[in-house]
Amino acid sequence: MGRTTGERGVGSFGKPLALMAASALVVLALAGCGTGRTTSRDFAQPGAALPAGSTVAVLPFENLTNYPSAGQIAADLVSTELYGLGLYRPVESSRVRNQLVAAKVDVEKLSDSSSAQAAGRTLGVDAVLVGSVSEYGYQHGLREEPVVGLNARLVRSADGAVLWASSQSEAGRGYFSRDSVNNVAQRVVSRMLDSLRAAGGAQ
Repeated sequence: MGRTTGERGVGSFGKPLALMAASALVVLALAGCGTGRTTSRDFAQPGAALPAGSTVAVLPFENLTNYPSAGQIAADLVSTELYGLGLYRPVESSRVRNQLVAAKVDVEKLSDSSSAQAAGRTLGVDAVLVGSVSEYGYQHGLREEPVVGLNARLVRSADGAVLWASSQSEAGRGYFSRDSVNNVAQRVVSRMLDSLRAAGGAQ
């Protein structure tokens, strides 16, 4: 009888412990889903940082995705974040677009350094920030995840030198509450501009 009672005791405690362990593993797995997956690659030309207070124009980003206006959305987010950077003097984005249109500059062909340099001279700024959008939308799988990928370069107008470059991407985070593409894009841009701040402060 004692043996039977002992076996019942182990069984009664063993099952709740097993359930607790399984629950803990699930919670840890979900917590991992909440961190998001990010990729960051940054480059700064040694000894060639743009002086603080320089004028910078953010050019329309090249859209390499199927999401309409992703390039302009990214450029607007970068321009807004640049205002808060306090390191350079950004040119109003509407003014940039109007001047480029007036000068008959093809905004779809500004991704290479020579075109970016020419646009910088046309705008009369010290440098231009040019880039592309490689991902912008929802990634399909077991569950839809928002994903954003941006590439950017700071090109000096005087000689076309690339002073800084960054490639950032992030897959949306959160399991219980779904992330939006815009939220992910804002985090990617913020991380990208943090890299620019670090490069600018190291002059």
